[in-house]
Amino acid sequence: MNKPNKISVLHVFMNLNLGGAESRIMDLFRSQDPDVLTNDFVIMTDEHCYFTDEVLDKGGNIHVIDSPRKGIVKNLRQLYQLLKTNPQYDALHAHTSYYSGLCVFIAFLAGIPARITHARNTSTGANNLSSKVMLLVGRLLSSAFATKRFAISTDAGIFLYGKGKNKRHFEVVPNAFDFRKVRHKSAINDQEKITFNLKPNQLNIVCVGRFYTVKNHDFLLSVISKFVQVRQDFCLHLIGDGELKEKLQAQVIALKLENHVKFWGKRADVDQLLSLFDVMVMTSKNEGLGVAALEAQAAGLPCVLSTGIPEEADMRLGLCRYIDLNAGFEPWVKAIEEQAELATVSKVVIDQQFEQRGYSLSATRQRYLDAYLRNEKN
Repeated sequence: MNKPNKISVLHVFMNLNLGGAESRIMDLFRSQDPDVLTNDFVIMTDEHCYFTDEVLDKGGNIHVIDSPRKGIVKNLRQLYQLLKTNPQYDALHAHTSYYSGLCVFIAFLAGIPARITHARNTSTGANNLSSKVMLLVGRLLSSAFATKRFAISTDAGIFLYGKGKNKRHFEVVPNAFDFRKVRHKSAINDQEKITFNLKPNQLNIVCVGRFYTVKNHDFLLSVISKFVQVRQDFCLHLIGDGELKEKLQAQVIALKLENHVKFWGKRADVDQLLSLFDVMVMTSKNEGLGVAALEAQAAGLPCVLSTGIPEEADMRLGLCRYIDLNAGFEPWVKAIEEQAELATVSKVVIDQQFEQRGYSLSATRQRYLDAYLRNEKN
């Protein structure tokens, strides 16, 4: 039995690997007060995920149901049965794009009082009829059955929920993370760079992101091939992994960039690594927000960002420059060089700005808790 006034929430994800949404919820999971709130998870894969052990070690529960790809009816039936056999859940919080609408509909049928959808992307990743139909269905179900609609940016909210005249149509909630924990570039010395096989006297460019189409790494490598014509003393560091890794490695060889590109693989310590570098570059076709850009700014790194990344990613610290992907390669090359020369912004100023703009874990925890309690003052 639950303690009086204790809220139990079931978060819906496809998996619990190192994605932006999963990582941000895990930040909240680690800092929660177990006497006030418990966060459990339902995922749709049998794989042992990156965060599985941490959740279980801290007393959380992970339920596994079949993926919708194996049959949407079976998937929704399993979700319904899970919610009916676990009546302790006071809220369901779905982080799964248009599928979130189906989740809150099932939660409504199962009698879950608080039902939250969370827009985290600005694209389905596929521009076909099936995806368009599912987006429309998800949008209608979210409108009818969600008790609260969140989004990590205005663009993400409009994508998932459409444009609505009602000011309560959806709420943008900053994608909170422990920004104070991110190591600032001023804390790094040359010896530490050498330890990580970085040359202190070269320009170290970093890009953090999964290797898949929307991140647009192939465009970035084309930019770097032009950058070689301007200077030789630089290295592009790619942090991440994904289905396009081998293709990108082949592209590096084809462009003769082997001496200028380093693959780091998937890393869990990005918040400590970012300060090793001089400038962050993101050439994404679209992003729900652009969490890597936020973390880069928390480390004091200047950023060169595509216009596919929402304006909310710019913390107004003077560290971000946006470039259109259709502008050609030369503006990117020039922007990378110029951004790398920006004056350092102190960690104190950076943290104050993140706090003022609502990125603290405590502020987001309260927004979520109000939604779980169906606190109508929001």
